[in-house]
Amino acid sequence: MCQFILALCGLPASGKSTLADAIQIALDYNVEIVRTDDWRDDAYYTDWKPEKEKPVRQKALARVKELVAVGKNIIHDDTNYYTSMRHELFKIAIENECGFAIVHVATPVTVALEWNKEREGSRFPDSVIHDIFERFDNPGHHYLWDTSDLEVSLEIQEIDDVVPEILEILEELEPAKEPKPRLITIDEFGHLDTATRLTVTEFLQEHPELRGNREVSIIRRRFLHEASERRIPVKEVHELLLVELEKLL
Repeated sequence: MCQFILALCGLPASGKSTLADAIQIALDYNVEIVRTDDWRDDAYYTDWKPEKEKPVRQKALARVKELVAVGKNIIHDDTNYYTSMRHELFKIAIENECGFAIVHVATPVTVALEWNKEREGSRFPDSVIHDIFERFDNPGHHYLWDTSDLEVSLEIQEIDDVVPEILEILEELEPAKEPKPRLITIDEFGHLDTATRLTVTEFLQEHPELRGNREVSIIRRRFLHEASERRIPVKEVHELLLVELEKLL
């Protein structure tokens, strides 16, 4: 596992901090959580405006840079609701030859509002959650580097089931690099991604003994990366990916 920066993104009160804590406990070494809430007090959201975020984010990013420089792995716990916010972390990863991953905590706004009411301590004004929801740039809508490595829905998924998937992603990370010129559109990438997932599902139905085998996931992700670079047509994905998966038999 290379040194990494893991960017969590999602609405306020979506479960990001709970997930960050669980990941840190599971890794159990050399991991620091940088929470932007550490630079906000209880009165911060009473008159919230997007421009108030800039100094908070600058302090958090400075902390990320300090920790990365001394070899720490980072979980960045923030809404990261703009693509530009995630790009700042991506740049730090490139500059320090760290791996970079995005986990989108895609809790629906209605659920986030309910969970916000149950929060211990300070709560976000509902207007802030609605405002960030309206402004939210979903990962991957503009750039391939911004595609989320995992999208989770904590209202229907157990954290104990999600964390192993994230650990697997972190284990496979390689140092981030400057993105290559886009060879395919985001929609094309999405079609390739869906095709690989359907192929893996069919393969595991035929070979249930391989369920839970990490190599299946590794092969799918490697194939997806190569398919996007080589612009393999979606109609050829099934046959070509099966050839790779059948090497596990």
